[in-house]
Amino acid sequence: MHTIPDPGARPVLASPTQLQEGIAALSRGAYFREASLEMALSILTESAARMSGIERVSIWALTGDHRELCCLDLYELSPQRHGGGERIMASHYPDYFRALRSESCIVADDAARHPATREFATDYLTRHRIAAVLDTPIHIRGELQGVLSLEQVGTREPWHAAHCLFAHAVANMVTLALVEHEAAQARHQAKAASEHLRKMFDLTQDPASPGDLAGDAQPA
Repeated sequence: MHTIPDPGARPVLASPTQLQEGIAALSRGAYFREASLEMALSILTESAARMSGIERVSIWALTGDHRELCCLDLYELSPQRHGGGERIMASHYPDYFRALRSESCIVADDAARHPATREFATDYLTRHRIAAVLDTPIHIRGELQGVLSLEQVGTREPWHAAHCLFAHAVANMVTLALVEHEAAQARHQAKAASEHLRKMFDLTQDPASPGDLAGDAQPA
């Protein structure tokens, strides 16, 4: 486990070798089919933070109207806690939302100055003391559905290629969890529809219908 020291100290980030080992460990996880979506996302954010030494790891979902991102799960490494529910409006951060749609990864070594993230400098970044951001869009069937966010707090180190590969690997696992959740919902809906049709069919099969009774009656 990699821990973040006091705010004034230099962050301790995992080495490229440690990040590769982390990706391998996550890929061996068998929790996508066994855990709920909430649990799977919780495991991914916490595991990614502990393996990488990054202070904040979060998963965000894009609403159906594409007007905002909602935080599904956030893990903060130092306090060792989960959170979520924060929302980011597209109308307030147009450059960031455009970057999510056009770039494979937003690599902001200095989040307050990067073109895609500087819109957050006066509120989100300041509120959470975020210094560097690495955001990876999450796509399902070719459409933007959310983002995986890695955030350094306090001091910062430059992001390297290994961090980008790690982020993409985790984002792919988030995609798998979301797709599996969709599939499970579809299976549940199909089962419910089948049971409903069976019940409707059973109601139409009256063993003693009026027609049958009339045919069995004897003439006087």
